[in-house]
Amino acid sequence: MKLWKEYGCGAAIPACLALFAPAAVADQPVAHGEYVFSANQADHNLSAYRIDAGNGALLPLDGSPFMTGSFPVSVTVSPGGDFIYVTNQGSGSLSGFSITDDGRSLEPLPGSPYSVDSCPDAVTMTPDGRFLLVSYEDEGIVETFRIDAESGALSATNQRAKTGRHPISVTVAPNGRFVFISNYDDDSINAYRLDADSGALMPVGAGAKTDTHPIYIAVSADNRLLYTANYGSTTVSAFRIDPASGMLSPVPGSPFVAGAKPYSVTIDPEQRFLYVANWAGHDVSVFTLHHDSGLLTEVAGSPFKAGWYPYAVVVDPRDHYVYVANNGEASISAYDIEQGTGALKPLPGSPFLSGQGPYSLAIVANHGS
Repeated sequence: MKLWKEYGCGAAIPACLALFAPAAVADQPVAHGEYVFSANQADHNLSAYRIDAGNGALLPLDGSPFMTGSFPVSVTVSPGGDFIYVTNQGSGSLSGFSITDDGRSLEPLPGSPYSVDSCPDAVTMTPDGRFLLVSYEDEGIVETFRIDAESGALSATNQRAKTGRHPISVTVAPNGRFVFISNYDDDSINAYRLDADSGALMPVGAGAKTDTHPIYIAVSADNRLLYTANYGSTTVSAFRIDPASGMLSPVPGSPFVAGAKPYSVTIDPEQRFLYVANWAGHDVSVFTLHHDSGLLTEVAGSPFKAGWYPYAVVVDPRDHYVYVANNGEASISAYDIEQGTGALKPLPGSPFLSGQGPYSLAIVANHGS
């Protein structure tokens, strides 16, 4: 199964199910702030927003959406918000952007788009911003690129690591020591040690078994716990990460029941709650994360309604808001987090307009130049 076949590589594009009024554009140039980026698979572009610090609304940047290659399916952003990269599955390329100095728009990076192998899938960046990792689901390979610190331009490292069958998510632990890759067809996660100088990935043990068809992965901020959404079931698998080796061991009680066809999973910055976008349930499951044990307990009121076919879920760096990409509605749902419980309350104006087929979200606090 190719998850991109709904839109990518020559498949027909379904009609958008619903449209919503866009948010107002920010009135003042603001270089500092929080930003959200949405890779819109069916519209072949990238929506870019600044988060209104007062109410969590998504304010489109000038010129948004920005054209990418065909069928963009993954977006990542550097830790300081300097560079944004998008995999274009239909054109075998990576688009790169930077936020303008005034914080109001994006501009292409030098040399963008960058040519890569056919049908790239996930893209992610190392925490130090030195390397970019890209998975190729047909080849069972993850490739490392070097990022120029000044310009953001990409160059080849000739570092390629073997994965399992149909790799999807590529996630780097916050400490930058380990990389984890979900293998959709093998029902497993591979662990690697990352060489900080070359960007090479060195396998760590055998793959850890998950429930059916794992997709997105989330690692806790303290590098101790890993969770993955299992699209082929109704569960989230949970693992402890060995701090020395990076090897994974199941958390007792794992996997934990979520919603129908869970697609994406994320942990809030304070490691209190875990959020799961359930593709077939059109909703978001919320769990209390018991940090010492890794156990998950669903919060009262969960799951919370989202739009049609939610793919991606992210939490803002200040731990105030949750955003969900609704692939079937050309929209992004936005929620306020109830701080005591993790429960979600829709924000005024939600959902916000995106391009058609929003597939992947990235969120960052930009520090300006």
